[in-house]
Amino acid sequence: MEGDCPSGHDRHGNTAVTSVTAMQAVLAATFLALCPPVQAQSVSQEPAYGFSGRLGLGVATVPTYEGSPNRRTLAGPELTLSYRSREWGTVEFGQRGLIWNVVESGRFRFALVAQFDPGRKDKDTSTLSPTSGDKRLAGMGNVQASTEAGVGFGYGPVMVVARQSLSERGAKGAQVDMTVEIPWSLSDRFSLRFALGATWANRDYMQTYFGVTAAQAQATSFSVYTPKSGCRKVDASVGAEYAIAPSWRLQANVGFSRLGDDAAASPLVGRRNGASTALAVAYVF
Repeated sequence: MEGDCPSGHDRHGNTAVTSVTAMQAVLAATFLALCPPVQAQSVSQEPAYGFSGRLGLGVATVPTYEGSPNRRTLAGPELTLSYRSREWGTVEFGQRGLIWNVVESGRFRFALVAQFDPGRKDKDTSTLSPTSGDKRLAGMGNVQASTEAGVGFGYGPVMVVARQSLSERGAKGAQVDMTVEIPWSLSDRFSLRFALGATWANRDYMQTYFGVTAAQAQATSFSVYTPKSGCRKVDASVGAEYAIAPSWRLQANVGFSRLGDDAAASPLVGRRNGASTALAVAYVF
């Protein structure tokens, strides 16, 4: 894989974070997540067989697009549906797309994954639209929505997913995600979830979202830029959930991300470090 994860001082004046430090953080989180002492502190219950889900409404504040110096408020419904069987594994549909855990053997999982990329507009988008966009991208053209398919391998809280775009009109290319998620139940009503991840993207994907072609450079004030494949970003988040009633949950989440070197060097990027906050209320069934 070409390219490095975040390292050195960037042109936007952000604090330096070395690639070694980022990799050490991912490896340390993975090691701690797999250690029995940490697992003993994290209270995880075996999911029940059958149908379950949650339906809610949330609001979030996020960058207008990945690497944008501007922010917007995003509001919309939250829907997660899950079905767990003894013979066919678990199928889940939600914000992370469609995931079918075909094999669930102890702590090991093998999954088939389908995800939706909403694309990007070269103009501001509404509060209710999941598609990112900003008028500072005027002239860059739109990135069409696309579908991605892939496979995932998990062990305990660690999951690695490789996915490839299936669309000829939207974002092309492939990505590999590694995530570590650790749930921690503090009481019958209050729980936390810690997550750490890193995403690698190939040259085609990086060009779609961070590159600038000669034609785009002529239509905008951005200079021509052709990124290589490499680390797209590293991110971390903390989520909290409180049971306000037997079937009702109040959720909050804070997330931070940092673009990799090739992504951050793009003239489209005005801020290498990004942050998001979200608040939602959901009915669990």
